[in-house]
Amino acid sequence: MKVYSQIVRLYLDISFENNTNFKITEKQAHYLLNVMRIRVGSRIFVFNGFEGEFIAEVVQIQNHTVECKLLEKTRHQQDEEELQLIFAIVKKDRIFNIIEKCTELGVTSFQPVITERTQNHNYNLEKLRLYAIEASEQTRRLTIPKINDVQNLNLLINDWDANKSILFCNENDGTPFMKIRNNLGKPVSILVGPEGGFSKKELDFLNSFNFIQSISLGPRVLRSDTAAISSVTCYQSKFGDWN
Repeated sequence: MKVYSQIVRLYLDISFENNTNFKITEKQAHYLLNVMRIRVGSRIFVFNGFEGEFIAEVVQIQNHTVECKLLEKTRHQQDEEELQLIFAIVKKDRIFNIIEKCTELGVTSFQPVITERTQNHNYNLEKLRLYAIEASEQTRRLTIPKINDVQNLNLLINDWDANKSILFCNENDGTPFMKIRNNLGKPVSILVGPEGGFSKKELDFLNSFNFIQSISLGPRVLRSDTAAISSVTCYQSKFGDWN
């Protein structure tokens, strides 16, 4: 008898091309067995970020290992418009919020940066990646956004490809987001500052580049995570895959 429990989606770092049967172990197997209570005959959705989405059936459970068999492809892989979020490292819980919500909204890569007013210089790259994976699983994304190693803001900008636009969220001045013209150099990146904002020296530095456009998110000063989520939402609404 086929068992249809609540929908489970898992990201697996394997190729499905030559793997009709595959095994799920360790933390993911624990999640399936002890949280979702799957059993032989249960069906789950799986994806790997580049081959689309498949439905698979659990065929064996043994020694805390779940063996599955691919049944059919449910969705083909689709191209995504690139959208990068450059953000200053902030407090741990707010970083997690940025990664989770902006993954849900369609950001394809994250670039953490150190600025003059960055208060927290530590972050766990692997844990951030887990948040991105979980958000992708829950929102039916077919890809996992890339999370880059942290860089110094000035070094990053000095090495930037001038053909690619950066939308700089400036709490002091800038063009209202919804009035930005659609002549941006793709792929676009959005830059959000740290708690306390950018220093005057950094503001002058950012405003000296033609490929950086200063934008406003309204009359209120937003927290870094709120600014990140709001700016990505505005971009997707005006230029991205919501349009």
